Amino acid sequence: MIYICCSNFKHMQWIDYVGLFGAFLSSVTFVPQVYKAWQSRSTGDLSYWMLFILIGNVSTWLFYGIVKKDLAIIIANCIILFLAMVLLYFKISFKK
Repeated sequence: MIYICCSNFKHMQWIDYVGLFGAFLSSVTFVPQVYKAWQSRSTGDLSYWMLFILIGNVSTWLFYGIVKKDLAIIIANCIILFLAMVLLYFKISFKK
């Protein structure tokens, strides 16, 4: 799968770099929330529904990116899915 996605890496155009930069920015948006939840051991303000919808959303985008072989979509959604799963784990683990 990675070979298929990265086989065109040498032939990237400027818009592909814009997509990768957007993927990076999308991915790091959740890092402060994950860090804050980990540091405070509190996820009371996070809704389970928001997390489930987010996981469904990024899973769908990840599937789309894999089918379209779009590296930016795949990278962004893999990272966001991982961070969303970490938040869900924290939500379950940090219950008082």
